[in-house]
Amino acid sequence: MNEQLIVKNFGPIKEATVDFKRVTVFIGPTGGGKSTLAKLKDIFLYKRNYYSDGSDNDNARLNSLEAYQEHSLSNFFTDNTAFNYSSSALSLTYENKSHVVNIKSSGESLAAQSEDLTGLFEKAKTIDEFEVLRQGILRQLAEIKIEIRNNFKNKPDNPNKYLNWNHLKFISGQYPWYCPSERIFVSSLEYSWAGLLRDDIGLPKGILDFANNFSNARKTINELSIPFLNAKYIHQNGQDFIKIPESETLFRLYEAASGIQSVTPLLVLLEHLSNDTEQPQSFIIEEPELNLYPTAQQGLLNWLVEKCTKGENDLTITTHSPYILSSCNLLLEAYKVAQLRPDLEEEIAAIVPKACWLNPDEFAAYYVTDGTVKPITDERTHLIGGNELDAVSGDISDRFRKLLRLKKQVA
Repeated sequence: MNEQLIVKNFGPIKEATVDFKRVTVFIGPTGGGKSTLAKLKDIFLYKRNYYSDGSDNDNARLNSLEAYQEHSLSNFFTDNTAFNYSSSALSLTYENKSHVVNIKSSGESLAAQSEDLTGLFEKAKTIDEFEVLRQGILRQLAEIKIEIRNNFKNKPDNPNKYLNWNHLKFISGQYPWYCPSERIFVSSLEYSWAGLLRDDIGLPKGILDFANNFSNARKTINELSIPFLNAKYIHQNGQDFIKIPESETLFRLYEAASGIQSVTPLLVLLEHLSNDTEQPQSFIIEEPELNLYPTAQQGLLNWLVEKCTKGENDLTITTHSPYILSSCNLLLEAYKVAQLRPDLEEEIAAIVPKACWLNPDEFAAYYVTDGTVKPITDERTHLIGGNELDAVSGDISDRFRKLLRLKKQVA
């Protein structure tokens, strides 16, 4: 991945630079800006936010606050707000209250995003035939770039907003899926959310989008085992049920434990989406650990890494849980040990499933607080530093020791 986000003076963020990896984790105190950074990634990845038909009623999202309003970020702007988002395909800047998008990829890098070149080997019988196919793609992309530039002419206000869907499929290689922390709301209301959407009562669009995506997903996922919760999801006769081994009764999803209610719609949706191997996807998940016991948090992280990092997919998480960080270290260490001792791969996999090992080069973790971000992976060990894992528990221990000292004082 080659994706970087620089933010200045936006909401709680004063100045922050984030290099996104295959797996990126944000942790920090409430209100520090974790979700702000994750939501900006979603906005800048989502190619619909660049779209405009160029009509008189044009409502280009990069020239309005609509994209930010959907994530409740529209009030975060100041006179000094600035963004710089860059990927291998484009760069986006926001300064002086204006967005500018620049296509910066060469034909080579655009081709790499729009066509899996390894797939061409399956079509080509010889190296020469492969080269003919490859050059054809490059010519097509060059023509598209010329068309884009021609469309920009006579549109001096902000020509970049006139990009269309045909162009954007080459610009934004990944499709983002944002999973908000309020997702437990979906289980509680079950199908009532459809009426809420119909009546337009003002629920945040992120929740409604998640509910709609979950509804579509359960049309294809009739059953899903959730081993780390010792439960099974069943979609039957238009209703959602949970089956647990110790009971023959099927419980409605909204009757299940809060952790099951919180995580089940997320897992069903991700199971459905992970079956799509055509379009690279970026999964952005707020607080996956909600309502889960620490051991279940570890099982969930394993599941997320396995499902959400297939192919060219990536995963971004915001969390308050040190157990998520500890679990990340476990996956990182499994990869490292396997690199040192490939002869022990089976034994390592028995401890940590191979499908969720994490390459340290494809992992980043940031502590978000006081208006900025700080990388928390140790350059020597390539693990999350112990100080970051122990910060909260250390503070509690210090307070406890102070109480003990007071207790021992002679009255």
